[in-house]
Amino acid sequence: MSASPTPAPENSPRYLGWRVAAVCHIGVLTGFATVFIYSFSFMVQPWQHAFGWNREQIARAFSLAAISVAIFSPFIGKLFDRFDPRRLIAGFMTAFGLGLAAFSLLTRHLPQLYATAVFVGIAGTGTYQLGYARIVTGWFERRLGAALSIVVAGSAVGAFIVPPLVQSMIVAWGWRHTYQALALLPLAIGAPLTLFFARTAPTPRAHAASHASPPMPRSAGVSWSQALAHRSFWLLALGVCALSLSENGALAHLAPMLSQHGLPLRQVAFTASILGASSLLGRFAMGWLLDYVRGSWIAVGSLLAAGLGMLLLGHARSFSASAPAALVAGLGGGCELDLIPYMLRRYFGLRSFSTLYGLIYSAFAVAGALAPLILGRAWDLTGSYMHVFDLFCGSTLAASVAMFALPAYRFTSEAALPEEVLPEPALLAQNS
Repeated sequence: MSASPTPAPENSPRYLGWRVAAVCHIGVLTGFATVFIYSFSFMVQPWQHAFGWNREQIARAFSLAAISVAIFSPFIGKLFDRFDPRRLIAGFMTAFGLGLAAFSLLTRHLPQLYATAVFVGIAGTGTYQLGYARIVTGWFERRLGAALSIVVAGSAVGAFIVPPLVQSMIVAWGWRHTYQALALLPLAIGAPLTLFFARTAPTPRAHAASHASPPMPRSAGVSWSQALAHRSFWLLALGVCALSLSENGALAHLAPMLSQHGLPLRQVAFTASILGASSLLGRFAMGWLLDYVRGSWIAVGSLLAAGLGMLLLGHARSFSASAPAALVAGLGGGCELDLIPYMLRRYFGLRSFSTLYGLIYSAFAVAGALAPLILGRAWDLTGSYMHVFDLFCGSTLAASVAMFALPAYRFTSEAALPEEVLPEPALLAQNS
């Protein structure tokens, strides 16, 4: 009887985990964080012409979807911790696709729009990085950062693909048929690929004969309530909230902010493109660095670059000033997508990983929803964004200093269960 093949190590291109990471990348590319987020703005004018809605009424649908994601992320994260993520994600993908198709059936009744947006938000919660990060963190130990960067890059790649695709389809087919076509992305690509190829990592025993780092057992780690008692979680949440204030505040008001300083719209668009491209580059670079450099140092550098870059961007009065500022801000931004899941895995293990990720993402989403509203209110009252925006950027810079207080990792292998976190051996036996 021939011996079973030895699993390839993580550094090998033949390692199955890399194929799983690639599938998860495509999943994110076809999910809520890409398809809904980057297509919605192109529907504003068609809906105005079709139904007579004003922009505030339409924007409320986007807010309802975003708030639904913020509310349901911790609860759906808990499901990912308890059950096979790929089956759950495939189900959410199917529901999300049906929700997108439902947009093509809109009438002029606003409650229908809002109900559809809430449904898409709830279903979409199971299709962004939350579930896919849960799958990939089970496959990797030594190259976890690089693997996560592949997954989260799906939304950045989608930022380049979806907007021109949607605009072309609206011109050629109209907005109703465009939503029907968009629904095929999660239904025909995201759901089946996830179900059949985003496999859960094998047991550590299957890796015992190889040089591959054994994947962490699903039960290894602390409960979500234990994690909330540690300063590491709150420091990470602080960094994410501060980043969200400056990042989302700037993104929502970038065009009027820079136009106020005299930049023509063409240069504003180039600045936005630089911001997006450098963000994609920064995510890959950060993921690679996480496998070699302590995460707290990367968190310091990331928040420092994001805060300083956004501050300079907000005060830029020429393209020669806005372009390098956008480059720096983009390189530092986006750390909530790969740095946060990496750090949660290292500090708290896999036991409650998705629940904790959902809690932190909720904090990020709430801060991101409030920042544009606060800045808009500041403009209405004072005719300037700068005083409030400077405070947002200052909070990001202050959060970068706070990252020095992050302790050493607790979970760097399946055996690294810290006694100070799990003092009772019975707890380990209970969760084995």
